Amino acid sequence: MRSIWVGVMLLGMGAVAAAQDTRFNLLDETTVSDFAPEDSADQDKKKGDDVVIQAGKLQDELPVGPYRRPMWTLHRPSPTTRIYLQVDPGEVEFEQWLDIRMPKKRSKADDRVRMSEEFEFGLGYRLQLDLYANTIFTRAGEASTLAIRSWAAELRYALADWGVIWGNPTLYLEYIQWNAGQGDAHADAASASWEVKLLFGDELGNGWRWGANFVYEATFNDSVREHVITYSLLKTLVDSLLSGGITAKYVYTSEIEDNVLPKTRSSELYVGPNLQVRLAPYQAEEEIDGKKIKVTRTKAHLDIEPLFGLTGDSKRAQILIIFGWDF
Repeated sequence: MRSIWVGVMLLGMGAVAAAQDTRFNLLDETTVSDFAPEDSADQDKKKGDDVVIQAGKLQDELPVGPYRRPMWTLHRPSPTTRIYLQVDPGEVEFEQWLDIRMPKKRSKADDRVRMSEEFEFGLGYRLQLDLYANTIFTRAGEASTLAIRSWAAELRYALADWGVIWGNPTLYLEYIQWNAGQGDAHADAASASWEVKLLFGDELGNGWRWGANFVYEATFNDSVREHVITYSLLKTLVDSLLSGGITAKYVYTSEIEDNVLPKTRSSELYVGPNLQVRLAPYQAEEEIDGKKIKVTRTKAHLDIEPLFGLTGDSKRAQILIIFGWDF
């Protein structure tokens, strides 16, 4: 697993270096309307030109798309805390996840990496459909295996356009079909699970933003239940390119045997930093308040979020890495 981790980090650093070599337009120009009046000939010449946003205005906070959501929501801001929607109607995004869990007492059975391949589809009407194939890699030399862990489908529905309701509440429902034959303990004896989430997120001004999730998951045989609360505080570090922050996650898991009252299986608390690098920039037009604005959008993003366990039941660390690409 160390070799995989080292390889992933080297790829990530290489991608960041490539992005830094690209010249970015940080939009330090003034709007056309701020210039002195021109003669009619010049006005006709300029009539079809783009309007460029004012200096000092963060692109990350510009309202774009049919839901008038800020640009920073176009990519997943945190692997742990989901906020609003990621794709607009007709758009598709692919994400590759790596989920590396480091127990406090290491054994050969723990030399595994969970992975997920996800496609996200913008359906319109503030709906988003996500489809997952969850895999698991077990390193054992020549006997190493890569197996399907589960399949999942989730549907998100934002209750209103961005900024209409405080916290931009979004409903999330997921169905998980377990491939229990692979011996994954998380599946228990159940063949399937369901999960419901309530997502919140909003801006605090000056590049700051927050998100919070409230999660309930249960197996269909009602043997295992999981309650999760997450919170992320994030900030733009380099406009349209780099953001960072901190994330906390609490997970309480209980189980029921022989129809008796549920008993605690684990109580875990994690805290750690978040970093997102956006890659593959390109110039695009957005219509904002009736004006055509030239902005820098990106097709790709790399998220790294190492969370460290703070309770006895927690793992030493859970490291989440996501690479996403918009089509």
